[in-house]
Amino acid sequence: MSAAPARTSLPSVLGTDTSRFALESYRIAIAQIVGDALGLTVEQVHPGVAWGKKGVDFTVALPRFRLPGKIDDLAKKVIDSVCFPLHSAN
Repeated sequence: MSAAPARTSLPSVLGTDTSRFALESYRIAIAQIVGDALGLTVEQVHPGVAWGKKGVDFTVALPRFRLPGKIDDLAKKVIDSVCFPLHSAN
């Protein structure tokens, strides 16, 4: 498994202004990562990315996207798209 590619620029999302609210950049980046992993657009995912809930910085409401399959499997797909094993099994 290879590491996720480096991202250098963010897409623009209608109704957002990253120059006025810096956390919006992170929200867009998260939407891009989730969208790439699940085959959705940034615009589809962006409304499902929230911050400041449940004592964490950001959350993604995967059930909101009404994708087929189990939520745990979809979450694993997203995690696997950005994470790599810390060690290999030899």
